[in-house]
Amino acid sequence: MAQQPNVSLTAADRPRRSLQPPASRGWRANKPGVPDAPDDPDRFGPYQVTGPDPGWAKKVVRVHGLPEEQPGLEDVVVGLVMARAAALGRAAVKTDVEAVLALLGYGYDALPEVVERRNRWLAATSDDKRPGETAVMEVDRAVLLEKPDQIRRAHARRGAQ
Repeated sequence: MAQQPNVSLTAADRPRRSLQPPASRGWRANKPGVPDAPDDPDRFGPYQVTGPDPGWAKKVVRVHGLPEEQPGLEDVVVGLVMARAAALGRAAVKTDVEAVLALLGYGYDALPEVVERRNRWLAATSDDKRPGETAVMEVDRAVLLEKPDQIRRAHARRGAQ
């Protein structure tokens, strides 16, 4: 459209030579489960796998039930269940809870080191930013991925069998 003779143009009305404001920087996700792009490597968690939904893991733990009421026990179990499920690339299931309880020394006559480690993890829950963070960072991934029976056999007192 042509310019009307009674309207004067200012510098703001003229075409710009560069983008103002500049083009936005690339957006990056800041939490697990939100991919940036299909080819982006996963940057989350100690096992480099996007974790499952913590609400689902907590529900699975509560449905399965815990062996005793102890402060921090649910946090440690949920944290380890989420780590195990994430390492296996799926959501939390009952077997994850059984494996974690075996890792914590429940359901069999556990070695004193196992009970000591469990008590240390439970005491650390008040300082953890995420549920069971200390336990997740200290546990060996290979042990975490074993079946519940294998964990019990490896951590049981030899004289009790």
